[in-house]
Amino acid sequence: MKNIISLMLMLIFSVLTFAQKKVILHYSYTQNLAGRTATNFLDQYYDKGRSIEFPVARQKMNDTTIYNGSSVTKNIYLTGNKNKIPFLLKNPASKSLIYAESIWMKAPVLVIDSLNNFKWKISEETKSIDDILCVKAETFFRGRNYYAWFKYDQDIQTGPWKFGGLPGIIYEIADASGSFKYNLTGFEFTENFAAELKVPDAYADDQMMTHQDFISLWKMVKQDAEKNNGKVDHTLTGSSSIKHFVAPLKELY
Repeated sequence: MKNIISLMLMLIFSVLTFAQKKVILHYSYTQNLAGRTATNFLDQYYDKGRSIEFPVARQKMNDTTIYNGSSVTKNIYLTGNKNKIPFLLKNPASKSLIYAESIWMKAPVLVIDSLNNFKWKISEETKSIDDILCVKAETFFRGRNYYAWFKYDQDIQTGPWKFGGLPGIIYEIADASGSFKYNLTGFEFTENFAAELKVPDAYADDQMMTHQDFISLWKMVKQDAEKNNGKVDHTLTGSSSIKHFVAPLKELY
């Protein structure tokens, strides 16, 4: 009897320890814009509802790629300023979301927004993603319809980017047009994070703007960048034109 009780206590302790561990979730993010598809990656550091998300260093092959037997060495390029990279911080206690995002080729700006303002409709439809049974949920958010597949989880309730508010982990989410898609590629439990769950020090002197102010700024930058898109320059050797394209936001308003 004592052995059974001891075993039960060990199991309970192991479950509690597992639930209290921090987790790093890895997502891929694919954009299909103007007929061109690009995939990037991000890491989300999650601890008891709070999280911070960063883009992962891009990897690409070029003329300096080194082949050493079966291994390949790739040059790594960070997106944006190495000291001011984009991030997204979620804090359920204050119901707030703070993020830094760049517009076209401008430096990232600091934005504050509300958290989990999604109205989800959870269906009975299910599908298996990497042998994990996921449930379908739908929402309309700031101009776009989204379809998510999530796994029920009592301890970890999160998703990539601003997505959240579902009772579990979002494994896949995309908008109805197929322009934006996130996929969970893996996760790992850890005792310590390499990142702090706070606004990075590089933004200490930056002023926060509201989401609406960010949308207005994006529209201004887009208009200024694309104002000469129809202009053709004529020279003695021929003519040329340059077309600037500012990628659309996931939020239309």
